[in-house]
Amino acid sequence: MRKTVTTLPNDEARLKDYDVIKCIADKDKMEVMYYDEKMTLTNEELTSKRVSISDKTYKSQFPGGKDYKLIGYDWNPDEIEL
Repeated sequence: MRKTVTTLPNDEARLKDYDVIKCIADKDKMEVMYYDEKMTLTNEELTSKRVSISDKTYKSQFPGGKDYKLIGYDWNPDEIEL
């Protein structure tokens, strides 16, 4: 799964909990994009490298959308081999 974040508060990539849960259930990796950088989290890292979970539950901006919490991961972009 690939997700784009537009901010990195406290140098964390924050992802919606239902996206993380889906990746874990599907045994998939998560590619997090921030401008021209990419951080890849393996299925195992989605659980082990979690650094925060929001106390607040956010309301979806879309009618019928799921409410969610934000799960934070330290921003550590992949090394690019030249």
